[in-house]
Amino acid sequence: MCVNKNFKFVEIKKENISLNIIFEDSEILIINKPSNFVVHLGYGNMSGTLLNALIFHFKNNSSLPRAGIVHRLDKNTSGLLVVAKTIFTYNYLVNLFKKREIIKEYDVIVIGRIKQSGSINYPIKRNIYRRTIMMIGSGGKKAITNYTVITRFRNYTYVRVQIKTGRMHQIRVHFSSISHPIFGDSTYSKGIKYNLLGYSEKTRKFLCKFSRPSLHSRMLRFIHPITNELQTWTASPPLDMVHLLTLLYCEDMV
Repeated sequence: MCVNKNFKFVEIKKENISLNIIFEDSEILIINKPSNFVVHLGYGNMSGTLLNALIFHFKNNSSLPRAGIVHRLDKNTSGLLVVAKTIFTYNYLVNLFKKREIIKEYDVIVIGRIKQSGSINYPIKRNIYRRTIMMIGSGGKKAITNYTVITRFRNYTYVRVQIKTGRMHQIRVHFSSISHPIFGDSTYSKGIKYNLLGYSEKTRKFLCKFSRPSLHSRMLRFIHPITNELQTWTASPPLDMVHLLTLLYCEDMV
């Protein structure tokens, strides 16, 4: 498989990278992506990506646009994403995303106590000073994030999020905009620091070492392209987020 990069064709390496596939049929793959795993090729990431793995494990995907990848998760976001295995399904899924008919739900831990469930509706555009990140601003694309409070801890909140749009870094930017940045997200923290007062030494150490946004894609739901049945896939948060939630629950019970 080749890509045109700066008018030169670059051969993409096939790499035997293990994938956690939770569902597969003739049309789709549902993959549970770990954190610290890049989805698509980009500057500085021409190997070790999901795309490299797909063209190794699924020969036919080499002929599909983006090797069948129809949406992305950030490098350090864990959880579910769907990959097409045929050109028919690739076009079908792209159309579903455009029509916002794929439901995506996330588990998130944010800094601070959110009083109640709600919605964030601010346009998002590329940051005018740092082109690799995003910001709230006029002229941006419409972005809607709905969230439900699951648990309020002493200094943090566990929320479940559904996004109605799929803008780059949407959840991270939106929660930062309401002064509740995602725990572990140094990029959009806005200088808001963790409150460690009153926690045990064990918990303080874990909180300080947590080095990624605590953001997990827990659910995908859409109508299957062949069966026309509404299907739902879920994946529990990975061990680092489970450990974080367990510590916060235990601290609040003391």
